Amino acid sequence: MAYSNIFYVLAAVLFILGIKKLSHPKTARNGNFIAASGMLIAILATLLSYGAIDLQMIFIGMIIGSIIGATFALKVEMTQMPQMVAIFNGFGGSAFSACRRC
Repeated sequence: MAYSNIFYVLAAVLFILGIKKLSHPKTARNGNFIAASGMLIAILATLLSYGAIDLQMIFIGMIIGSIIGATFALKVEMTQMPQMVAIFNGFGGSAFSACRRC
């Protein structure tokens, strides 16, 4: 459990650095990558700190979601980005609602 706290602190530092780099257009892409790396570390630390969950199903879901997200991100033009964000938020809300009823 002590290792997970170290990874959480590292993830928080990466989030802060990523947000700081988002303040300038020249460093925004790098900042987005740094913040995404922090999120990956936080997710992995959480998943690995609990041994009683099925990691295989979680990783399969993450891979499927990543493929779908990357496909939409590459196909959608910048002018359609607000609509894409809105539909992804709607899917997230629907998934939460469906899981909450289980």
